[in-house]
Amino acid sequence: MSQKWNLQDIQPSQPRKRNRPVDAVPKDRPAEVENRDEADEKLSINIRDGKKRKSHTLLISIGIFLFVVLGGLIASALMSGAEVTVYPKHREPNVNALFSATLIPTDNELTYEIMTLEAEGERQVTASGQEAVESQAEGTILIYNEAQTAPLRLVTNTRFEGPNGLIFKIKDPAVVPGYTTDDSGDIIPGVVTAEVFADEVGEEYNIGPSRFTVPGFAGEPEFDTVYAESVENMTGGFDGMQFIIDEEELETSQQALRMELRNSLLDRIEDERPAGFLVFDGAVTFTYVSLPSVDFGDNLATIREKVLMRIPLFAEDSFARYIAEASVPGYEGGDVRITEHTAIEFSYEVATTSASDISQLPGLEFNLIGKPQIVWEYDEGKLKTDLLNANKTALPTILGAYPAIERAEAVIRPFWKTKFPTNLNEIEIIEVIGASE
Repeated sequence: MSQKWNLQDIQPSQPRKRNRPVDAVPKDRPAEVENRDEADEKLSINIRDGKKRKSHTLLISIGIFLFVVLGGLIASALMSGAEVTVYPKHREPNVNALFSATLIPTDNELTYEIMTLEAEGERQVTASGQEAVESQAEGTILIYNEAQTAPLRLVTNTRFEGPNGLIFKIKDPAVVPGYTTDDSGDIIPGVVTAEVFADEVGEEYNIGPSRFTVPGFAGEPEFDTVYAESVENMTGGFDGMQFIIDEEELETSQQALRMELRNSLLDRIEDERPAGFLVFDGAVTFTYVSLPSVDFGDNLATIREKVLMRIPLFAEDSFARYIAEASVPGYEGGDVRITEHTAIEFSYEVATTSASDISQLPGLEFNLIGKPQIVWEYDEGKLKTDLLNANKTALPTILGAYPAIERAEAVIRPFWKTKFPTNLNEIEIIEVIGASE
């Protein structure tokens, strides 16, 4: 039996959608689609702007680079000059030995001078009365012999006449060495120190540094060729009344006053040390002089003290050469310096020397312990002159004339120059000590 179909039975219930061609654009498209197209268009525009910005940034970077390079070249040209770093020869020997030095200059020996500083002070103490006191001034003189090459012997109490006819006598016999001559034939007098005392009591004999003749040689050639000089004041002369003071109180006051004066002198060393000389803390010596007391009031007296500080001074250059010769193997002379003298500890061989008048001693014996840095010297000014307008490659040859320099390095500005400047002021010497290769 045949089945009958209705038309609605064979047609779909929903209308079919027709596919639209790709290039077809509907007349009425939704708003979101239009917005998306506009966004795509803006994105395309932004990408094109980024390329332009990158190109612009590259040009700016190149300009800055060229400016910096050009500025550097100009600055280098304006700051032209040369720096030469010099490494001088140096050694650090271990020093631990007994040394000696003489007050009188002699060949091949270390010599010294004496710097003397003094200070006076006073303090009030209780006095119980007064007493008559008579004392003679005392001091030290240096006796010179230009009369003969043989030693000159002087007996005890040999007289020496100072200013105003004041007479002093030597306490002990003295033997004055004969004179010598230097390479040019000039006379170097023999000299010895001697302690003297005033012929009479009284304060008028407390004179300052003076020159003395020997009255016993009057009318003889020796009168002008045998003489003496004092380098410090004569002290202790007095003739009058002095206060009676309790010994314990006197000793306590004296010690306190002396310590104050001693410290004040120590503070003066560095300011009054002559240029070119060095001192060691352990070389300082002190002597003390009690001056006559004076009235201060009812049952009070003023005690006065003088402290004399004497220090041996060593010339820096000769001391450095002496230490180098004694402690550096193979040292063959040449100017050297010690960079830091505090690296050396100084002490007298005889401990009591620090409390004595070293001006009376012909020489000193002392121990030196430490590890000083000894540096060879060179003429910086001459080195600069030798470098003027020289090729940089000539530096090793120029240094051949400076055995004190182990090596050197040079930097010349601007970097393209191969010669040192023609102006001394444009060459700077920088010294480096102890640097490794």
